[in-house]
Parts: sequence; C-alpha cells; structure tokens
Amino acid sequence: MTKTTFIRRILPVTLIAALALSAARAAEPVQLITREEAGLPATDAAGGAVRNLTRGPGIDTQGTLGSGVAGKPLRLAVKFLPSNGVPVDPNSVRVIYRRQPALDVTMRVKAFITAQGIEAPAVLVPPGKHVIEIEAVDKEGRVGRSQMTLTVAPAQ
Repeated sequence: MTKTTFIRRILPVTLIAALALSAARAAEPVQLITREEAGLPATDAAGGAVRNLTRGPGIDTQGTLGSGVAGKPLRLAVKFLPSNGVPVDPNSVRVIYRRQPALDVTMRVKAFITAQGIEAPAVLVPPGKHVIEIEAVDKEGRVGRSQMTLTVAPAQ
C-alpha cells in the first residue's frame, strides 16, 4: 500500500473516530468532586493566588465561571500561558482538590487536558466552596501553579 493510499483510507476513519469521541465526551458531565470529598475538612489555605517562583508557565483560570447551582454542570476552562514559548507538557498537569488530605482529581478531567489548557465543558460539583489548584510543568521542567475557587449554591 502506498503512502497516499494509506492516508486516503485511514485519515477519514481516524477523523470520524475523533469526532465521535469528542461528541461522547461533550455529552456527559464529569463528576469533578463528589459529595463525600466535599465533606472532608477544608485546608488552612486562604485560597488566593499561588505565586510561581520560577519562570514556568502561567495558568489563566478566568475562563471558568466560578459559581453555579448544584446539579447544573460548570464549564472548566483553563488556559496555559507558555513562558518564553516553551509549551506545557499535558502529561505533567495536575488538578488538586484542596482538602485535608488534598485529593488529586486529574484523572477525572485527563481527557480534556492539552498543551493549551483544560477545556471540560461540563463538570459537576456539589454545593459549597471548593478550592482547586492547577499545576503544569513545561517541556523544560519549570512549574506553574494557580488556584481557583468554585462556589456552588444548593439546588432550589
């Protein structure tokens, strides 16, 4: 099979599979934090901005609407801002729920993490205030961190 024939046969199948996977991911909300996890003791952290001590990537959490109502999905939108053009390694990204003990919830949104950021269109979070820490490491090993607070009101 020639390279051109291979591309003509495989590319359409690959594109269709990618679109189907994308549609499936977008259709079903992801449980970012469970009620049991929300019941754990809060950390002593103030929940403010976390300062990067290195020239690692910036993390912009402004795309995430920080408040919502229980039972209705929130959009988790985080943008990575490369430092000196060095991209983030998507495999290095960690999403931590700041409780005692801290909980790594990265695997719940792993499918939505790219070198550009995190784009999870629908995540579910129980009522309360929830501090989420995002950590990303660029291809040169420099670390960037940021925190955001999600505030969810009880369903009415």
